[in-house]
Amino acid sequence: METSSTKEKIINLRKEGKRKEGKSYNEISKELNCSKATISYHCKREMINDIGLEQSKKLNSDEIELLKEYYKTHTIEETSKKFEVSISTVKKYSNKKFKDRTEDDRKKANYNHVKTFRKRTKEKAVEYKGGKCSICNYDRCVSALEFHHLEPSKKDFTLSQSMNIAWNKVKEELDKCILVCANCHREIHEGIIKIGL
Repeated sequence: METSSTKEKIINLRKEGKRKEGKSYNEISKELNCSKATISYHCKREMINDIGLEQSKKLNSDEIELLKEYYKTHTIEETSKKFEVSISTVKKYSNKKFKDRTEDDRKKANYNHVKTFRKRTKEKAVEYKGGKCSICNYDRCVSALEFHHLEPSKKDFTLSQSMNIAWNKVKEELDKCILVCANCHREIHEGIIKIGL
């Protein structure tokens, strides 16, 4: 529970920090071990939420264009220092990282994102089902582990092709399956291994 002394400490730190403009929300949060939302709430009520903003450097349109050009060949930190603005201000005005990407770059990035998401979901699914083949205990390669539906008539979708959907739906389908290695899975379908229900 928050006390009035916490409120007073927040206000004092915001008004009388090491810098003229007072401490930032992050600094106060670390020092008092309270959330930034709590700090913001009290600062807004005392009308001290924008302390220091009047001292921050405002860029005119020419300076913004210079900043954008400079950032194309320099790091964000170098640009921030050169124009005496925060890193977030550099990001706000330049947004270079996304505008310079070609259509092919965007497609590759999207492909890699989906591939990584599917891989993480598969690893989570394998862990959920015990992490090893339920027949031979194989567990060396996640890619070689598959999900076998015990009752094909109750199958809503194929898990291997649907690892990019919501986890709760994947989990519902996993509950209808057993985890097996690729070899055991083929032998189940060939009738060599019998699975009792």
